[in-house]
Amino acid sequence: MLKYCFGLLVMALVSASCTTRYYLVRHAERSDSSPDSPLSEAGLARAQVLRDTLQGKDIHRIFASTYVRTQQTARPLADALAVPITLYRPDTTAGLTERLKRLSGENVLVVGHSDNIPDLVRGLCGQTVTIPGNDFDNLFVVTVRKGLITTRTLQQLTYGASSP
Repeated sequence: MLKYCFGLLVMALVSASCTTRYYLVRHAERSDSSPDSPLSEAGLARAQVLRDTLQGKDIHRIFASTYVRTQQTARPLADALAVPITLYRPDTTAGLTERLKRLSGENVLVVGHSDNIPDLVRGLCGQTVTIPGNDFDNLFVVTVRKGLITTRTLQQLTYGASSP
């Protein structure tokens, strides 16, 4: 009987756990070095690949910075899933991290920049990543499982054509 009760308790704790998954990417290739540069043709193609890569991941929310290139990177997936893009200022990383941490049981895409995506990854899972200036193919996946014990894991994947 004690084993049975213990088993029920374990099952209840496991079922009470909640998994939140964050997909974080830098914007795709930009057309020039102007401050609010749109995506290049290669960047627009990469945005389509991002859509194809994440379309089956049950994304509930999409965040992109106020810059055109991040919104263009997120747009194909947002349109395919009919999920609105929530804009954030890239200089408010700490506030965005706290906002993301409050989401629970959702799959979230965040499109940012080479200088704020590493800060977001560190804020969500405590691990350090770097994004070189010519790198556009990284896909960071932070998985947070909350339950009796909270675990945070980081996967560093790539998508689309390899960056030079």
